[in-house]
Amino acid sequence: MTAIVGVIASFFLMLKSDFLKAAGPRRWGNAVFIIALALLIASLSLAAAAGHWFTVAFPLRVLFILLAALAAWLEAVSLFWALPARETYLGGRETALVDRGMYALCRHPGALWLPLLLLSLALALGSAGLLWAGAVASVLNAVYVLIQDRWVFPKTIPGYAEYQTATPFLIPTRASLKRALDTTRHRQE
Repeated sequence: MTAIVGVIASFFLMLKSDFLKAAGPRRWGNAVFIIALALLIASLSLAAAAGHWFTVAFPLRVLFILLAALAAWLEAVSLFWALPARETYLGGRETALVDRGMYALCRHPGALWLPLLLLSLALALGSAGLLWAGAVASVLNAVYVLIQDRWVFPKTIPGYAEYQTATPFLIPTRASLKRALDTTRHRQE
């Protein structure tokens, strides 16, 4: 139960950080976001370590570990490599719009990979606590990105309204997948 409370509190703090960034100096919002992220990681770790355990066959455990590793990599790419991480999470200035690569796929790719990461990790570990906490985190993350998309980012990221019309919210389309692959290839050349 403590882990679930921590997960809920972390998303409340993330939302607070976005409103702080929109209202005034970004540094305070960035500091609150880092605290929220640390609280989320600690709460999910607590959920994984505590609670009930269930048995997972070894071949399935290996499959879920591989899926979790892939999802963790995709999450890291979405949040720390595809975005200018220093400016996004530590900078004091406006965040620049990113509309290529992972962010051509959909407007919130991290929200695609987080449920896969948490579900796969919970199943790999056989942790019922992480399964529940991951489900709560995934739902809250979906609500969080919806609030960001509707009210926060249009005010804090120049060009976001046009980006909303050109790129799907969360579920990629065939066209957005093609655009994501094309812009990723051009970036590497």
